[in-house]
Amino acid sequence: MSKINIAIIGLGDMGTGHLRGFDVLENARIHAVCDSNPLAAEKAIKQLKNNKPVYYSTYHDVMQDESVEAVVIAVPGYLHEEVFMECIRANKHVLLEKPVAINYESFKRMKHAADNSDRVIQIGLVYRYSRFYRTIAQKLRGERELGDVMLAWCKEYRQCFPQEDWFYDKNKSGGAIVEKNCHHFDIFNWVIGSKPKKVFAMGGQHVYKDKAGCLIDCNYSLSEPKVINDISIVDHAIVAIEYENGAKANLNLCMYLRPMNVSGDGLEIGFIGSNGKQLIARRDEEFGIFGGERCDGTIYIQSPADDGGQFGHIGCQTQRLEFLECIENSKKPYAGINETYDALITAFAAEKSIEEGRIIDLSEFC
Repeated sequence: MSKINIAIIGLGDMGTGHLRGFDVLENARIHAVCDSNPLAAEKAIKQLKNNKPVYYSTYHDVMQDESVEAVVIAVPGYLHEEVFMECIRANKHVLLEKPVAINYESFKRMKHAADNSDRVIQIGLVYRYSRFYRTIAQKLRGERELGDVMLAWCKEYRQCFPQEDWFYDKNKSGGAIVEKNCHHFDIFNWVIGSKPKKVFAMGGQHVYKDKAGCLIDCNYSLSEPKVINDISIVDHAIVAIEYENGAKANLNLCMYLRPMNVSGDGLEIGFIGSNGKQLIARRDEEFGIFGGERCDGTIYIQSPADDGGQFGHIGCQTQRLEFLECIENSKKPYAGINETYDALITAFAAEKSIEEGRIIDLSEFC
């Protein structure tokens, strides 16, 4: 079996997950890894069982390596554009972690470059690759279990971001909602099947406050706990979205639980349809369909470990497999740069709404 030579740029939490995931795939060879921190690279490489990649300290060296066919970009958001653009110029296939960009102008430039490239460009919207959420989308969009989906919600009450300064700097992350919740807006858009029209959001800092010397201790981070003093992102938000077809959705976000949500329900995403039924999904592993003419309910359970979760977030391993398949067969990815557009501008609009205290019409992003 021929192998596709992969380079992974950025070896933090996400990059290390990609490293472990690609390491076990028969049609992939991790030819190179890249991180400005040689100790991070050394630590990551020790986790490999099947590959012995070359190490580069700068992504420019990766671009010069003609053996590299495809690149996984897992660097902080503020570096996405410069690394992505060089990958396009070097004619590499790209798997780019979300969010595509941290502001709209950057996104437009990257989209233009992608639209004019013949390479596979896949975005890390892993929910689109999750068997669990693909089943939900089939139930609601394909089988129309709820009729027309008219109400949707996401309740994400969780611990803080990892203890890396860039997460807490809006100029580098795009803000908490851009960095974190484009995933959930994408699920709304995917299932509702209409374009978002207006966004209103409220948010602020309850616990992780600017200049307060906050100790950050995210329990899944690879780094040691640390004090971060400069914080320009929100630690909570409520976001309301109106769609062109009249549907409504809302996100409730809290990022200061300690250490995580231990209440038993975890992340909750729900939908209500025009036939009076509702679908409620919890913990990325269980959903039920309730109501309508019968109220007995139907429960679907999917183990996260069976949905790629042993190598990171659910959907991650399917995402990697389909990336390689797209390269091998010259196919368009399920989550390309155009598929991320509506979710990302919804996140940009939410951040703008909090800043300006007004309803944002998405026509402003044109």
